[in-house]
Parts: sequence; structure tokens; C-alpha cells
Amino acid sequence: MRECRFVLVDDHKIVRQGLRSILEQEEGFVVIGEASDGPHGVLLISQLKPDIALVDIRLNNMSGLDVCRRATELSPDTKVIILTGYLDSNLVHQALQACAKGYLLKDAEQMDLVNRVYQVLDGRLVFDQRVTRSLAEYVIRHPPQDDDVLLSGRELEILRLMAQGMTNIEIADSLFRSPATVKDYVHNIMVKLGVRNRVEAVTKAVRQGLI
Repeated sequence: MRECRFVLVDDHKIVRQGLRSILEQEEGFVVIGEASDGPHGVLLISQLKPDIALVDIRLNNMSGLDVCRRATELSPDTKVIILTGYLDSNLVHQALQACAKGYLLKDAEQMDLVNRVYQVLDGRLVFDQRVTRSLAEYVIRHPPQDDDVLLSGRELEILRLMAQGMTNIEIADSLFRSPATVKDYVHNIMVKLGVRNRVEAVTKAVRQGLI
């Protein structure tokens, strides 16, 4: 596989060292930069253009969510994964609005982190299972308010499952439908939202208050 380059943004040196150790055990993974605060993280991401940026939420001088927003503007091809100790549905929602490609908790197992990185590289949104439950609770508390995009009840249901990082096959199993049927629903959702892929669909849906 081609080399995957990382930038780590966390105010704890020991956390950065641990992440570097975990990531660089994987063939092709290399950490090319580290930052201990938000502004330095944005600078490194804009200069180095990494494939993945692992960013903590609580940072000095700038929040991780702001780092995510700025990184998306300055290095659009960089995929930002929020890696934090905070499980908060509002923060998860804000991370999606900031175009983060994942929200993982710091106590994740080593191989789980590596697998999640591969999923993000494959174009998926990734969440810790506990985060998925928290996101589902947020959706229940904040029902859709936007009428500009007319999605059916089933399409909204599938869109919410997409936001939880589920594949078409996983959605099909959950809803007792065939993968082909779910694939058609996903296609219709993307057409109605005017987007090119699942990540853009979820991001736009969050911004418009659909989920």
C-alpha cells in the first residue's frame, strides 16, 4: 500500500508518543508532524498536507473543532479524525458540522484505531460504538427542522444509519432489507442532497438539520 502520512495534534506529549508508536507499527504509516496546540496544528496541516490528522478537542489557544474547520479549508484532502476523552453528543454533532471524518475515544484499542484509520481512508465516517449511541440520542432530541430537502421517512432512517458509519450491508441487516434495496435508497439520498458520496451526504444532512 502507499504511504499514509499523519499529523498529531494533542497537548499531551505522552499521548502523541503513544499514538506515534501505535501508528508506526503499521506498515506504510508514518507520522510527519506533531503539534501541542491548535494554531501550530493548523500550520502543520496546511504546510505538510497529511492524509490523516488526529486532533484532540481540548487544545490550547484553539479548539480541536476549529482546527478541523481550518484544516478542511487549507488542506481539503486531509481527513481529520477527532480523538478525545470526551463523550458528548453535542460535540459529536459539532465535529460532523466541522467536516470531521471520525470521532473516536482515546481509550480505544490499538487495532481498533488502526482499523478505523483504514475505514476513513476508504471514505467512511467512523465512530466509537459509545459515540454512535450518543449520536443516536442527539438525533432523537433534535428532530429534523429543514423542509428544503424532502426525504422520505425510510431515507431519513437510512441517512441516520449512514451517519453512524454503517455500510450498506450493515444497514440492510439492521432494517431487514436487501443490500441492493439499501444501495438504491443511498443513491436516491445522494441525488436529492446533490452530493457525490456518503461522507458529503452526512455532512450536508447535519448542516441542514436533517439528522
